[in-house]
Amino acid sequence: MDKLQLVHFQLHVLLSTMFVAIYIICMVMDKDELEQEAQSYALKGSNISIIVLIMAYIYYKATVGSINLNLHVVMIFINILCVLYLILYFLYMKGMRIQLKVKNIKILNGICYLSTAASIIFIITGFLKVKIFTNESSLIRLDTLLMMINFITISLIIGLYPKKKLNREEHKEMEKVANKFSKIFFIIYGLFFIGLILYIISKKF
Repeated sequence: MDKLQLVHFQLHVLLSTMFVAIYIICMVMDKDELEQEAQSYALKGSNISIIVLIMAYIYYKATVGSINLNLHVVMIFINILCVLYLILYFLYMKGMRIQLKVKNIKILNGICYLSTAASIIFIITGFLKVKIFTNESSLIRLDTLLMMINFITISLIIGLYPKKKLNREEHKEMEKVANKFSKIFFIIYGLFFIGLILYIISKKF
């Protein structure tokens, strides 16, 4: 690392430290009911966003065949988390709330069914080792990557369902549908990883 790179790294660490300090102060300060609601809203939005970004970065690194850890990238993610939290908190306190909801439930259900079907197809192509999804320079097969992205997409879609006040019967019906999708999701996810573990063990022995 030359002198210019060292100065750049030190400045980046200083900037990240400043953001983290402000973030921690905002988290530990006593808050009234409105401020607590703003904190909950900002935490939810910033945490989901940064987790999805980190997973996207991991998928990218796996696709290009690199596992090197870049400290600058780590600090960028930390900075994004802190800044996004502060922005969402400020907006909520000003009466502005970013909320994405899709009113047409049939569209969301259709996307969920298509995503589930796509996951099943990717699992089958993974076990059959279809060559079109193979990339020699990648650390992960393309069909496996698409399946993982698909799972995250389904998780995000669930948050787009409109919320409304339900009576007991409607709540039970909605809960039944949610449990159905959850069971399908975890069964597919569990079967894939059990199969993957068995495949790795068979290759070793």
